[in-house]
Amino acid sequence: MKKYSKKNSVLIIKFGGLGDFILSIDSFYSIRQHHKNENLILLTEKFYSEIAEKTGWFEKVITINRSLFYVSDRRQIKKKINLLDIKKVYDLQTSKRSSSYFNLFNENNIEWSGIVKGCSHFHGNPNRDNLHTVDRFHDQLKFANVKKFFKPDLDWLLQPIDKKILPNNFALIVPGGSAKRKYKRWSPKIYISIAKTLIKKNIIPLLIGSNDEKDLCNYICRCVPKAQNCCNNFNIFQLAYLGKKSKIVIGNDTGPMHLFAKVGKNIFVLFTKHSNPDICRPKGKNVYIFKEENITKLFKSLERKINYC
Repeated sequence: MKKYSKKNSVLIIKFGGLGDFILSIDSFYSIRQHHKNENLILLTEKFYSEIAEKTGWFEKVITINRSLFYVSDRRQIKKKINLLDIKKVYDLQTSKRSSSYFNLFNENNIEWSGIVKGCSHFHGNPNRDNLHTVDRFHDQLKFANVKKFFKPDLDWLLQPIDKKILPNNFALIVPGGSAKRKYKRWSPKIYISIAKTLIKKNIIPLLIGSNDEKDLCNYICRCVPKAQNCCNNFNIFQLAYLGKKSKIVIGNDTGPMHLFAKVGKNIFVLFTKHSNPDICRPKGKNVYIFKEENITKLFKSLERKINYC
């Protein structure tokens, strides 16, 4: 890690959901490569601080508690960041909230990449809202003179798990998702059928989720006794390791699927009509997207992939 010095710092702003944060990783790394001689600072929330610090790309990771009132955010920023140290800001959040921070930096003649009219590097693509998140980030960075994009090595993301506690052959199932967005979940009956299909092929389903999804996972396990409920059993780095080692990962459009898409193979992501995969699907090798009307296609593809495992 380079020594932190004044007058030579670049700030990235990124909050959001887990999936959106994971989709930002390549952009973080590309900005790091573009600013090799500057100190790179990330402004985010506490949940992501450990991930950001583990990358080794940032001289500082600064967290704030976002408030209903944007003025509280600005007070925290003024308290935690010496604005005179900053030469450029990349606002990758590009929300009303993050745009409200602009005047703090503009008062100090700091360059700004974002969607605030009048900023030095305005992302003026009128089609930006129709771009996939990753493509939108890359397009924004091009407007900010970051022309080269890099795929980072992600070994730092993996925390090995004792093989003795894992089945020899396993798949990950993510049947839940945000409690606030249950409309993005496929029916538990589909996941019960998926789990039974895996069991027939001697692949043990490990059900992944948070406390909010324990009851859902317990229900599936009661219907498929050989499935294992692993809700809250692993941290995010252990989950990444599981994603890399699993035969198949199947789940709804939810944050952990973006993590698995970064490191795993045979990633099946199930979308409802309430979200658009063209804009927010997980990115990675061997990622397959299915919509609710494609259930037959889903099971045919699943059978084929299992046979190749």
